[in-house]
Amino acid sequence: MTPFHSTCRLSVIAVSLLAAFSVSADNGIETIEVTGERQAYRGDFTHLMSPEAIFEFDAELMAQTGITDLTQVLDMSASVSRQNSLGGLWDSFAIRGFFGDENVPSGYLVNGFNAGRGFSGPRDVSGIERVEVLKGPKAALFGRGEPGGSINLVTKKPTFQSSSEIELTAGSRAHRRIEGDINTVFSDSVAGRFIGFYEEEESFRDTIETQKHGMMASFVFDQSSDSSWQYDFEYAEQEIPFDRGIIAPNGNFDFMPIERFLGEPGDGPTTTMVHGHQLQWLYDLNNDWQLSSALAFRQTELDSLSSDADISPSRQKLYRDFQTLTRQHRQRAYDTDQYVARFELAGDLVTGSIKHHIIVGVDYDRFEFDRDYRVARAPALSTNPTDAQLYAINIHQPVYGQYPSPTPSPVIIRQQNQWATGIYIQDQIALTEALQIRIGGRFDWLKQTTDDKISMKSADQSEQHFSPQMGVVYQLNDNWSLYSTYGEGYRLNFGTDHLGNGFDPNQSESIEVGSKWSLLDNNVDITLTYFDSEQSNIIVADVQNPGYSAAIGEATSEGVELDIIGQLPADAQIQFSYTYLDAQVSKDSIDTGLGVAIRKGDDLLNIPENAASIQLRQQYTVYGNTLSAGVGAQYVDERLGQRGSDFYLPSYVTVNLFAEYAISDRWSVKAQVHNAFDREHFTNSYSQMWVQPGEPRKVLLSTSYQF
Repeated sequence: MTPFHSTCRLSVIAVSLLAAFSVSADNGIETIEVTGERQAYRGDFTHLMSPEAIFEFDAELMAQTGITDLTQVLDMSASVSRQNSLGGLWDSFAIRGFFGDENVPSGYLVNGFNAGRGFSGPRDVSGIERVEVLKGPKAALFGRGEPGGSINLVTKKPTFQSSSEIELTAGSRAHRRIEGDINTVFSDSVAGRFIGFYEEEESFRDTIETQKHGMMASFVFDQSSDSSWQYDFEYAEQEIPFDRGIIAPNGNFDFMPIERFLGEPGDGPTTTMVHGHQLQWLYDLNNDWQLSSALAFRQTELDSLSSDADISPSRQKLYRDFQTLTRQHRQRAYDTDQYVARFELAGDLVTGSIKHHIIVGVDYDRFEFDRDYRVARAPALSTNPTDAQLYAINIHQPVYGQYPSPTPSPVIIRQQNQWATGIYIQDQIALTEALQIRIGGRFDWLKQTTDDKISMKSADQSEQHFSPQMGVVYQLNDNWSLYSTYGEGYRLNFGTDHLGNGFDPNQSESIEVGSKWSLLDNNVDITLTYFDSEQSNIIVADVQNPGYSAAIGEATSEGVELDIIGQLPADAQIQFSYTYLDAQVSKDSIDTGLGVAIRKGDDLLNIPENAASIQLRQQYTVYGNTLSAGVGAQYVDERLGQRGSDFYLPSYVTVNLFAEYAISDRWSVKAQVHNAFDREHFTNSYSQMWVQPGEPRKVLLSTSYQF
């Protein structure tokens, strides 16, 4: 850690310990206070008194901008960067420069607890009330998670007022979408909400079409004035063609049109499926404390055939003639089951002159991952193979189906199960009206089993892990506070080393200091943050045992963030996010995918140094009805596009326009123009052979009716 990092960490620990001793000196409990309903794992804190950085997007913004995919929502946070999405098959992102396992989707939280793992395809935001970007390691409360932070999806809940809405959307490239939302009241104590969608469209990419549909159902049962039950159901299916994008040899992004598809349409689409259940019980034990408990089950499936560029120089003919692309043929069948349980108690109390806000709980998470992965690869060029043996395609004049698809051979057939049982506690202590400190921690018992069906080897791994968190916040006046916080995170790594043992967990730690303002009568919240983070036990190649991996990689991430969100004068709203980020490799190693050397000081893949996003909206009155219009813009700096190289993706700026007009109290029309100036851009890559182009201009028109 840097000296500044260490100094800040010690200051946070010192203040926390001082507060703890101060509390122990006053052991008489005088009063217990009620704060009202709390969100699981989060507590009930104002913007100024929360020692952490959070950025949120609500359903209204998502609807007005015409955004329906989670990845597009996260683009509006400059702290989040797109990562390898395996040809568009899942959501993959880094927060503050750090990401987890690039061979599996990024995990997220649903209603505050781990229930978003698996291979469900890109997440549609239908049925989502709010998307929260929780920055920094959060393992002290959430348990396992992504190393740079957590994404929490808050689902829409029923209300006790019947209403229904249907929306129809049409747009560029034969885009068609229908979405319905029905809220019904069954009795004075039971209400339900049903949300469904169907969408299909063609792509700007040749031969590509996508189709998806899904349904969310939720019920609320107010058993009594103290007891409430909530149930959520999720189901979705998608058909997504596997698409690795274009090729940009030596950084030549004009080498081929962005529309050209280099896979095989005959492979058919990748299919993904998810169905999940959540049951929550909220109970006020008395006027002072609230108990929340939950059970969840989620099942996902992914089945895929794909044909894409082979990135090995020993087999890739394109490196010789710049027109004949050697391809590999792959088959995937992934299945996951996840079981989650949680039991949490939260409340406020006062000991002497000191006020406590306490969260204490226990949870259980079981994740079962059944993986069948097969590959057919071409012979080495040194054997003078034919184009048929190379499963080749001419990138300038592609002829699909020219050669029969080779039969993939098993590479990984593995059943891997993970268990995590944890207990956690957090106490935010108000020493004075202005000064609060937060201390807490989580202890986890972890277990992982691996059953390799090819090597016929099995491995058992058990870990115990403690994750502390500490924070301090000082409110200088009614509109301004300063804070500092320290936290640690972890996640189990998939796979085994050369001895057949499981890897050590991936770990992260972060210190941050920041300032918060609430301005314009508390209508605008501003957060300015400096953070310094480290990540260890990253999976890299084992140089001592070729062909195997080891959890020895390390990286650092340091940066500054500015987030602004709120209501401006003249019925205007702003959502602004900027991040400066210096994310680097901090230990020499060998990349597992490309087999290239990664040097200390190298940039991390797909992480821009500067990124910014802004959304501006304003309301007007036109012919007695409301017109809402806005503009959004995103800037992304150049990013490393291939490890161990000087291949960088160019920076870009995209602009979106959107407007909505209420023709009547029930009927409204909307229009959105994404990438309004039709800027060519590239969102992410794994190598110069797999580059994902961004979507050209897209126009959407929709109408909705409430009844």
